[in-house]
Amino acid sequence: MSAPFRLPDFGALEVRLRKGHAAGRPDRFELAATFAAAPGVTVMVGPSGAGKTTLLRCVAGLCDPDEGRISVAGRVLFDAGLGIRLGPAERRVAFVFQDLALFPHLSVEDNVMYGLRRLDRSERRRRMREILESFQIAHLCGRSPREISGGEQQRVALARSLVTEPSVLLLDEPLSSLDPRTKARIVEDLQRWNGTRRIPILYVTHDHEEVMAMGDRVIVLEQGRIVAEGRPVDVAPAPPPLVQRASFENFFDATVVERREQEGSMVCQLTGTSVRLAAPLAPDPVGSEVCLGIHAGDVLVSSSPPALLSPCNVLPGKVRRLERRGPVMEARISGGAEFRVRLDARSGLPQGLDVATDVWMLIGPHACHLVRPSLPAAWRRLLVFVCHGNTVRSPLAQAICDAEIASRFGVPAGSLDRIGIKALSAGLTARPGEPLAADAEQALGRLGLPVPEHRSCNLTGRLAHRAEVIFCMTEEQRRQVIARFPAAQPKSYRLHPDADIGDPHGEALDGFLDCALQMQDLVRHRLNGLGVGGLS
Repeated sequence: MSAPFRLPDFGALEVRLRKGHAAGRPDRFELAATFAAAPGVTVMVGPSGAGKTTLLRCVAGLCDPDEGRISVAGRVLFDAGLGIRLGPAERRVAFVFQDLALFPHLSVEDNVMYGLRRLDRSERRRRMREILESFQIAHLCGRSPREISGGEQQRVALARSLVTEPSVLLLDEPLSSLDPRTKARIVEDLQRWNGTRRIPILYVTHDHEEVMAMGDRVIVLEQGRIVAEGRPVDVAPAPPPLVQRASFENFFDATVVERREQEGSMVCQLTGTSVRLAAPLAPDPVGSEVCLGIHAGDVLVSSSPPALLSPCNVLPGKVRRLERRGPVMEARISGGAEFRVRLDARSGLPQGLDVATDVWMLIGPHACHLVRPSLPAAWRRLLVFVCHGNTVRSPLAQAICDAEIASRFGVPAGSLDRIGIKALSAGLTARPGEPLAADAEQALGRLGLPVPEHRSCNLTGRLAHRAEVIFCMTEEQRRQVIARFPAAQPKSYRLHPDADIGDPHGEALDGFLDCALQMQDLVRHRLNGLGVGGLS
């Protein structure tokens, strides 16, 4: 067996650039960065809009800086002062995007050999076999992208970029859609590959575990400027432990809008509202999406405006509902968002407290807890429901399933994206854009379930690949799914294991309600079978 092919150690990637653009911003945004990335992995982190992707595009030659110089081991790729601008094909810079852009009509081996068209066939095949073996996917040569898993597709995309033997590799959140176990294996393969090649790799990610696992060095970008760089352990320390959400009656998605370093707090605006709350300071920069949990017993209520308190922690509101449970009074108070509040009647209630009463809620900063934003790896799951038109049965099943998952985890249905487990629906012959049927909407209302904003769509290869399980309404639909997407066969089932679920059209509202009730029982049974339960 021949020794593995080894390129000489490439020199550093040196970048000095300035680029201004408006790109949807109310003010002019300017990216200005100077750094050197040695052979190995340099991880770039920062909030969305910080300029990370723009920087990668400048290095790749997909856009030009206004000023500056970019070079690799002394080889100049761009120099504004000297008028040097190598085209993307001349730079020997490989770029792997989050959207892999594999050619669906080409096999794995043809995808990988696509960039080697100028070489003779024997050399193309030698390089292709070597790189596929490096990423442990040589057995997939003859398959098409739609016939392999997401992790395998990611390996193919990396192999296609690296088979050209680039001098720099750029990775823009390439593993964001993968589960942690698959991600870890690909990271190991990439590190092993670069151990023999030693080229500079710029790796953009928002995942703290990827930063710690991959980075030799970390660069932090904020608003187009480098604000920190160094070892991962110094620049990206682990965030403080986050509490679990199950114990909170109030749970809100929010965005960090201000950091108050001297006060040890940060201001978070609740998503979809103008409500702002101060919370304990955490590493999250301005613009970060976070989750806040608030115990119902930590919300104080006053019948008159309080004095000498931070306005971030005082919310005017109106009582929507009151329920007495022994010595405890439970209230629902609307104050831009709805809060659940628990008051102890033995300690005295605010004077004149009643439904429709105007009150003020007092929420101390330390009552606002950062809540774990995602479930462990085993819980990152997508359930897909399929019928023909995607206006009745599958969206009914999706709405019922999402409501059941939200109930089991004690979170609003709108937060399922963030906890990593949810349902989607799709059709096989849908006319895209059609809304949920009116009778189906009424059936959900009769069951007391939230009605989703729905526009019909059809099942795609990407969705079929992402799904953990696909539930069809009929056996014929299951067969059609498998015929279109053979790789989905092991995870495709009828929702009812022994019978088809018919279309209730023509049966008036009672038919839709019967269909929804049947689905509710089936969905609960299926979730139990998949081990979907609340957090302890």
